[in-house]
Amino acid sequence: MSLTGLGLRAAIRPGVRPGIRPGRLCVAIAAACLSFFAGAAGADSLPPLPKIGVTGSDDRVRVDSTSWPWIAIGRINLEGRGHCTGTLVAPDLVLTAAHCLWNAPDGRWGIPLETHFVAGYDRGSYAAHSRGRAFIFDPEYDPARRLQVFGMARDWVLVELEKKLDIRPVPLAQLDWPALYRLGQAGEMTNAGYSSDWPEIAMRDAGCQAEKIFAEQPLVLHNCDATFGASGGPLLRMQGDRVEVVGVQSGAIQLKATATQPAGEELSAAVPVWRFFGAARR
Repeated sequence: MSLTGLGLRAAIRPGVRPGIRPGRLCVAIAAACLSFFAGAAGADSLPPLPKIGVTGSDDRVRVDSTSWPWIAIGRINLEGRGHCTGTLVAPDLVLTAAHCLWNAPDGRWGIPLETHFVAGYDRGSYAAHSRGRAFIFDPEYDPARRLQVFGMARDWVLVELEKKLDIRPVPLAQLDWPALYRLGQAGEMTNAGYSSDWPEIAMRDAGCQAEKIFAEQPLVLHNCDATFGASGGPLLRMQGDRVEVVGVQSGAIQLKATATQPAGEELSAAVPVWRFFGAARR
């Protein structure tokens, strides 16, 4: 099956989830961006890329995109502009990062009908495909601040699809801060996505931890390995047969030096689930 689409326009709607009062974090933002297509040749032909968000040993492993929950995770292909990662959270609703859909060179949002979700993508094969119909994003999200903590904490979007997909979605978790912190400290998180260095297959880092959780600017800083192209991928709770989305990958940050913290430590950043839970339920 080939990926095709028509250049038609559709609606872009803001979400209505209320904001959380602003706060301050002592961080320096690295970069958060989408990956450009590398073609069917795969990762072996890619030029070297900076792996922001992958520190120390690379702990990512390949997933079986024909089995659940990985079949519900796929690429969001943007006609002529590259790709990000998305997760089917309802039969016709895909969760990803807002910055993936912002066309920075043109200073405008992408067109929903030129946004393609391919579930369970693996080297040209996939389980299901639909174009977007509309975007629902955080009303406080500002693309001009996408590399600031304020922007990263609101960096989510729900893509309404043209049609329902016959794939079991990954449910959204109902967690508060203490529950998510306990989960993160136990090392029971995993992150999956289609990174720039492996754009044709989904990779994940399992058993990673939440290093820091900030409530005022809602961000989960975790040590799952994730780099360019994995933006929009899910942060998952996996406990036995229970799999739930607890966050969505926004990018990576670099912590500033403190008396006890050396400079240069990089952590991945995810928007916690309660930031978009209400919009998804509505």
